[in-house]
Amino acid sequence: MKYLNLLFLFLAAIVLSALLQWIGMVLPWLFGAMVATVLFHRLVTSHFHYPKWLGNVGLVIIGAEIGSAFTLQTFRDMADDYINIILISLLIIILSLILARFFMRMTGCTMETAVLASVPGALSQMIVMAEEEKRADLLLVTLTQMSRIVLVVIFVPLIASFAADRGTGALNEAAAPLLSVMTWDMLWIVAAIPIVILILAKLKFPVPFMMGPMLAVLGWNMVTDYTFSVNTEFMYAAQLFFGIRIGFQISTLVTQLNSRLIAAMIIQNILVIAGTMGLVMLFLLVTDHNFTDLFLSAAPGGIGQIIIVAVDMGANTAMISSYHIFRIFFILLIVAPAINYFLRRNRRRREHAEDGT
Repeated sequence: MKYLNLLFLFLAAIVLSALLQWIGMVLPWLFGAMVATVLFHRLVTSHFHYPKWLGNVGLVIIGAEIGSAFTLQTFRDMADDYINIILISLLIIILSLILARFFMRMTGCTMETAVLASVPGALSQMIVMAEEEKRADLLLVTLTQMSRIVLVVIFVPLIASFAADRGTGALNEAAAPLLSVMTWDMLWIVAAIPIVILILAKLKFPVPFMMGPMLAVLGWNMVTDYTFSVNTEFMYAAQLFFGIRIGFQISTLVTQLNSRLIAAMIIQNILVIAGTMGLVMLFLLVTDHNFTDLFLSAAPGGIGQIIIVAVDMGANTAMISSYHIFRIFFILLIVAPAINYFLRRNRRRREHAEDGT
């Protein structure tokens, strides 16, 4: 029965998404799937099973799309832009940590919870650290990080659409759709994707199902210099898979939160997004990038969700993904260890103070 419910949910999501696309909605297949899932979960039944592999299929599609954007020229452009990449990533993290104190006052949570809930773009790592930190509220950290992704998916495309010049920063304008240029030689990509995913998963790297195909396609581009773009229909499917997952998360989140926590999460995440807009406005004064590309590059959210938005907006996905990938590495290699050290030192200091009394 749960699989029959899932089938009905997919049909409802497809119909609603097609309707939103017809009326010109931004990200119709993502929002259509989200709205259909929330309504289905709340009004029809919550007894349906959403297989994890469906979400992973969406990640593979997005990863291939990201990889197709990387060419030798995009790497040259990234090298020229490294100062902006570093500064924006650093400032977004600093802004989030400053707002952590505000979040702590609104919710009455511990400093450990506020810090781990506020760092953007590293949900898995922050949850693992919250599990290890005794004074951190694992549920609040998880819900805050997840709610940020939901709000980013809702607000970021709406903000970007006001300034978007669709198609001007396109992913790979010279690249032909994948299905029109597929050859037997390209089976190497299909063979490489699961291998790279497995290696990244063994290394505990974030989102291996997205990073694996990205690296496989990127490698193909570097070796062959024969680029392609993922067909639009595949990206619609990725939006659909993501939208159902996020819609299910929204329905689950609402049942676990009280009004005070919901207000605190919404206010904090809106402030992060607003602060990001302010930083982007400043950087626009000293860079040649347009607002859409720079805003999506700086936006505090998961790389998968942001890339879906970027593709729909016709933005420069190579630039945007490079900013977010750098932020992932920066958080994993520098920010997370630094936070972990700070929290442990603070805990030892507190324990010594308690022993002294």
